Amino acid sequence: MYRIGRLGVGSPLTRKQWVRHLQQLSSPELRSRFVQYFEKHGHTPVKSASLIPHNDKTLLFTNAGMVPFKEYFLKPGTAPYKSATSVQKCMRAGGKHNDLDNVGYTPRHHTFFEMLGNFSFGGYSKEDAIRLAWRFLVQELELPVDRLRVTVLDTDEVGYALWKKQGLPDEKIVRCGAEDNFWSMGDGEGPCGSCTEIFWDTQDPSLSEEDRWLEIWNLVFMEKYRTADNKLTDLPVSCIDTGMGLERMASVLQGKKNNFQTDQFLHLIQGIRENLQNRNIPVMLSEDPSAHEKIIADHFRAMCFLISDGVVPSNVGRGYVLRRIIRRALRSAKQLGINEPFLTGLYPYLLQGFNDGSYPELTERGASICNIVQNEEAAFLTTLDRGLALLNNVFAQPNLQHTKQIPPQIAFQLYDTFGFPFDLTLNIALEKGWTVDMKAVEELKEKQRQMGKESWKSDSALDKGRFAEWRNKNILSRFTGYDRTLLDQESQIVAVDIHKKGKKTLVTMAIDPCPFYGLGGGQVPDSGSVTLSNGQEWHVVDVLQPYEGGLVLSVAPSDPKRNIEKSFEEDREFLQSGSLIRAKVDLDKREGAEVHHTATHMLNAGLRSILKTDIVQAGSMVEPKKLRFDFTYGKPLTTEQLQAIENWVNQITITGGETNVKMMSLTDAVSSGAIAAFSEKYGETVRVIEVPGVSRELCGGTHVDDIRRLYPFKILSETSVAAGTRRIEAVAGLSCVEWYRKAYEPVPDLLKLLRASDTKDGVAKLDKTLQQTKALQKRLETLTEKLARAGETVVHPVEAQINDVPVRIHIVDADLDIPFMQKRARVLKESQGEWAHVLVNKNTIMVALDPSQVQTETANSILKHMLRHIKGGGGGQKDFAQGKLAIPITSVQDIENSLVPALTAQ
Repeated sequence: MYRIGRLGVGSPLTRKQWVRHLQQLSSPELRSRFVQYFEKHGHTPVKSASLIPHNDKTLLFTNAGMVPFKEYFLKPGTAPYKSATSVQKCMRAGGKHNDLDNVGYTPRHHTFFEMLGNFSFGGYSKEDAIRLAWRFLVQELELPVDRLRVTVLDTDEVGYALWKKQGLPDEKIVRCGAEDNFWSMGDGEGPCGSCTEIFWDTQDPSLSEEDRWLEIWNLVFMEKYRTADNKLTDLPVSCIDTGMGLERMASVLQGKKNNFQTDQFLHLIQGIRENLQNRNIPVMLSEDPSAHEKIIADHFRAMCFLISDGVVPSNVGRGYVLRRIIRRALRSAKQLGINEPFLTGLYPYLLQGFNDGSYPELTERGASICNIVQNEEAAFLTTLDRGLALLNNVFAQPNLQHTKQIPPQIAFQLYDTFGFPFDLTLNIALEKGWTVDMKAVEELKEKQRQMGKESWKSDSALDKGRFAEWRNKNILSRFTGYDRTLLDQESQIVAVDIHKKGKKTLVTMAIDPCPFYGLGGGQVPDSGSVTLSNGQEWHVVDVLQPYEGGLVLSVAPSDPKRNIEKSFEEDREFLQSGSLIRAKVDLDKREGAEVHHTATHMLNAGLRSILKTDIVQAGSMVEPKKLRFDFTYGKPLTTEQLQAIENWVNQITITGGETNVKMMSLTDAVSSGAIAAFSEKYGETVRVIEVPGVSRELCGGTHVDDIRRLYPFKILSETSVAAGTRRIEAVAGLSCVEWYRKAYEPVPDLLKLLRASDTKDGVAKLDKTLQQTKALQKRLETLTEKLARAGETVVHPVEAQINDVPVRIHIVDADLDIPFMQKRARVLKESQGEWAHVLVNKNTIMVALDPSQVQTETANSILKHMLRHIKGGGGGQKDFAQGKLAIPITSVQDIENSLVPALTAQ
């Protein structure tokens, strides 16, 4: 046996010398040691990027350490540093990379994990990468060489020789095929290259020879470029991309059999077990946590980090993945015996595992994280028991025992009615030895969508398919609408189409350049007109962006009398690709949208300033007349808070300030403190909207030049839209002035009616009037009660009989209302309980009786019996029923001619 020294292979070691304890590094120490080592070797430390890959529109989450650097691997010359090192937050719980179903049942799978990495963008060679990695493992971490081995691509002779140079014998270097040791960014063209992986011998006798070797580090050498026709060429600048799972390496250094026994999870498992003990639930205090303890611990980390990066629970995209993670954790908690909200009680234990300050957002956004988790927890637990009861009923059905398959209708009902993610239903089924036909479930989902019961695909998604040909032809539109001088300009048609959408005929066109806004981001599209060369004007009714760089106008004849299909034929000569048109944006609509878009940014800043917490934007809608802003917050805002926010925005806007627009790299923008919306995806270069000293946000929308145009600002409402998510609607600028004008319009008439001199006097007099009205109402109720007991108000009843039950039919004075009739019915039932009583007042009929004295009939049965013989409707309970008659009863004669025969009829 040999040990690698600082300069190479050392002297043989005895067994006693070799058998020693590994370095017991904690996870924070490992993070620090890794970054410091590579910083010492010329790497720039880079903070972890968000779990939301703003610079990669192909990914749902940041799933590897290289994702934030992707643009630099594609264009090494643009990198601000030649080499970098990071500890990157990663998520693999959706999309192509999804480890969700494996969590809890394997030693090393996680949804959220951390990846240690070092990267080169032309800064150093393949030899340097291997040497740096090897020395970190055997010198810095002092791992025994005899428990390490590596793999290389079977054709990579250079890599093989470089490992030999580090002192590894042949038996420690394993050649593998391209399926194991060749890496590329995807299936298409792009940088790629061979990789070498480093493995650790766990020496676990319970594992097979192959499984006992744990992959701990992967070094990728991006030396090649794969072309569209699958040919490999040499890159002029080679790059290095490495990745080491922090949790895996921690398990090695801490001598643990699986990641869930490391310090990263130790505190969380302790918190879970204390929660169980506090509820008098038996706890197995084994070193290796149970599957459900692992699921809760893993999922709790994941949900907290996702929320801290701006994801909120929803039924689509990232929000749905978050919702699935929370609900899977709750189901595991229920399996352990916890039936009430408890997850937020684990938050202090989570913070103990990250006490080195690596992720300050966990502390800064702690209140928001806990509020969102708690609200989502409470919402699901109300339906969890009912959903499980439905499943248990399915498991008990005899006719399903031979197939042991949950019917797809039940799986869909669990999702649609009880909020069960499909994978949760599948997991519960598998635990019972049952299955779910997921193909049939998907077919049912599609059927429901087509019936209009579920919006599984939006119109924009369908539009993307329809405009695939335009995208393939690279039909692009340069958006020029940020420049106000170009909102009325000459342009050229580059594509045009007429098609049917249901019964509606639509004409769409792409023009270049295009001044019409339709880039999304919560801002409504522009409208306006395009004038053809023949003078005919077509109205722009919508602007779509079905693909990157493509703006599509939906147009219709400006003259509503013109038939769209006929107009298209008449103007076809001038609606051709290459035809010139005059494009004119509706200035009033655009300016209104600009005011409210900038006001949204000011509201966002005002919320953060007044609430003193890091709220997260969860959606917005910017219209010409108003704005809507959704944000994460766990409780309603008070009247005082809303007033303070409104005052803050008004004070900022009345003071004024220029709105600056800057184009920056995404990295620089985020580093400068610019706020990014989690729901948006960003390119390499982003647009930053800044009001110096007030607000800085990534935004592609249009904005005012000076925030004075936002004054005045008025919050109209504050409501809840989902668990942990609040919504504010507001108006600004001229729209706010118009709102105040309309709100004041009825005031003079109101003051005149109240005979008040001003609004203050009016409020006082209105309050006095309301107090008098309440007093009169109370007096009226007292008099009505007395009147109901007096008896003189009711004409002498007509007596009849139904099935041996005596009945008295009373006509109530036409001037008395239904509440009086109800009181009188109660009085008669209590004072003359041996009778059933029928009361009529024009078209209203009531039946009342005392069930303890009249036992062969009920009020409802008597009413239903009569209504079978006279036109009307109604119903009720045993002691009281009420209905409406088609023909009014106004006299004793009407009773004798109508009600009595109906009552006595067989």
